[in-house]
Amino acid sequence: MDQSIISEKFQILRGRTDQTIKELHDLTLQIQNQELSNTVSDLRSRLFEPYMFVIVGEVKAGKSSFINALLKTGKDICAVSPAPMTDTIQQILYGEQESTIIVNPYLKKIFVNEPILKEIAVVDTPGTNTIVAHHQEITEQFIPVSDLIIFVFEAKNPYRQSAWEFFDFIHKDWRKKIIFVLQQKDLLNAEDLVVNVNGLFNMAQRKGIEKPEIFCVSAKNELEGLSDQSGFYGVRQYILNNVTGGKSKFEKIKNNLDTANNILDKIHTKIENRKQQFEQDKSFRNDIHETLNHQEKKSYNQVDILIENLVNVYKKIQRIQNLS
Repeated sequence: MDQSIISEKFQILRGRTDQTIKELHDLTLQIQNQELSNTVSDLRSRLFEPYMFVIVGEVKAGKSSFINALLKTGKDICAVSPAPMTDTIQQILYGEQESTIIVNPYLKKIFVNEPILKEIAVVDTPGTNTIVAHHQEITEQFIPVSDLIIFVFEAKNPYRQSAWEFFDFIHKDWRKKIIFVLQQKDLLNAEDLVVNVNGLFNMAQRKGIEKPEIFCVSAKNELEGLSDQSGFYGVRQYILNNVTGGKSKFEKIKNNLDTANNILDKIHTKIENRKQQFEQDKSFRNDIHETLNHQEKKSYNQVDILIENLVNVYKKIQRIQNLS
């Protein structure tokens, strides 16, 4: 069963688009147009900007395990511990050299050499019930630019007040794409899980979500290879159909190609203008050349006449001298 969360069709199309834009960039360098070259370079870099997933939930809801299971790289990208580990915002990004950069006391960037992170950047937030100055302020900086917000609840208790208060802020001010995850479903029997799914569904509807997307998962099962029991297939299919493989991303490629086409039109116009200028310069040079040739012939004729006149005058003087 294919559980990829990145559309292969999209990757192929994006690769072809990148090659086209690269050739356009080479053309801007050849014509030495720095402004267009910078524009095309920016366009190309934006083509490969990763999707941003923001993971939100309370401490000990299983966010870190969820991230590890979703990305399924074979190693713990997010540290997992019985004690709360995420006391800062962690932005997890792709990097050839693995490193951690402390941006400030509330934010650190973790660079991991895993190919999936070229496509998806993950923001692992502190628990919504963690009271640390500025945590919420910094978390809010990522919400506006996110492609998907994943609210992770303990399957045993999806009703905690702090999580729903944070949801109110996100939904009220930003109206971003949100899904709900009941994590650690393996710790709950089927009947209680259904009760909590219904409770979460009703709560989300009361909060203004008409059709809440709810997924019950077990990161433990997924990481142990029990994919048919983990519930992650549904999460990945949602992401593939609505985020990474949705029409909006193909629209992004179309928009990039439209922009590239506009730039190509500008280059064509500039080349046509240069061609016209060249033809005008060539015509001007031809006119000058013809004028110079005409003047040269005229000058030769004038010199011949002058010489003939001088010779005649000389002969006349000689005759006069002979008579005397």
